[in-house]
Amino acid sequence: MEKTKPKILFTIPNFKTAGSQFVLLAIMRGIKETSRYKVFVAVENNYDCIPEAVSENDCIFLNYEGKTIKDTFYLLGLLKKYRIDILHSWDYKSSLVEALACRLSGTKYLYTKKNNSWSKRWVFKSILSSHIAYDNPEMEERFFKNWLLKSKTSFIPHGVDLNLFLPQNSRERNTFNICCIGNIVANKNQGQIIEALVELPKSIHLNLYGREDNDYRHYLNELVSKHRLENRVHFWGYIKNSEIPQVLSNQDVFVLASRQEGLPVSILEALASGIPVLSSDSGGGARYILHNGNGGYIFNSSEDLVAKINNLYSDKILYEELKLKAVENVRSRFSLQMEINAYKDLYLKLIK
Repeated sequence: MEKTKPKILFTIPNFKTAGSQFVLLAIMRGIKETSRYKVFVAVENNYDCIPEAVSENDCIFLNYEGKTIKDTFYLLGLLKKYRIDILHSWDYKSSLVEALACRLSGTKYLYTKKNNSWSKRWVFKSILSSHIAYDNPEMEERFFKNWLLKSKTSFIPHGVDLNLFLPQNSRERNTFNICCIGNIVANKNQGQIIEALVELPKSIHLNLYGREDNDYRHYLNELVSKHRLENRVHFWGYIKNSEIPQVLSNQDVFVLASRQEGLPVSILEALASGIPVLSSDSGGGARYILHNGNGGYIFNSSEDLVAKINNLYSDKILYEELKLKAVENVRSRFSLQMEINAYKDLYLKLIK
């Protein structure tokens, strides 16, 4: 008789706005290829945005009412129905529903901590969990130094597909292109990059990609108009993840000016493509990635950002050195396969 495969349920709010969707899909594909596990994905909303990679038979539509007790017993019923062994949560909220339902059903509960929010509810959720994975090394000291939590945490940084993101041949062009790929929202702080452009040579252009918050886009439009940068700032809108490598092949520097980030995958994708990165110190993740100038630098102010872009623009030797370091950094520390293998080992540990 064939042994029943352990069942893993991934949960995510949706596949439209959740930033971790591409990481989840990559891990899901890597796990399914082993044929060791049966994989399901549970989604809370935006059902029309579920990608083809998630088959209809493997998808569970969650219908929460927003009431902890009712939602807990609702999820408990699903866990029993599908006989889930591990629930791996990619939800960014501090809700206790998943942790409580797993406790009641005997399902192992693992959540990946991706943001810098913390509260008593997060503490309670963490105590109820079977294990916690986090992607920013500073989270250990910030959240999990308590002995009760430290014993069940693992640092698993994100990785990128090195077959998809790889160095491209340099193109001849008349402009020096800096870019930012991410939602056009206040937290991403693209306005700081636009203001830096005022102090930079006119041949330096800024390309912005991502879904747009209407109010923030209006603010950026006013900023562009104020400084007469219409010919140097370009908004390209949302692009599919599969299109990012092609976009990066036409860029010279990637800039992330975010106010808050975990461990930014966008930085890793740029580095893997041989694009030097300049990032704000937005939560420790970028500092960990770029430690010792491994493909880029942290900037601490608008003036510092201007100076560092100017250095990369004018110093060709420095620029070429950073390109080589960028690629080596990701290949040695942040490959997607490393992340998948880490989760495989963790799932095996939880099953045992």
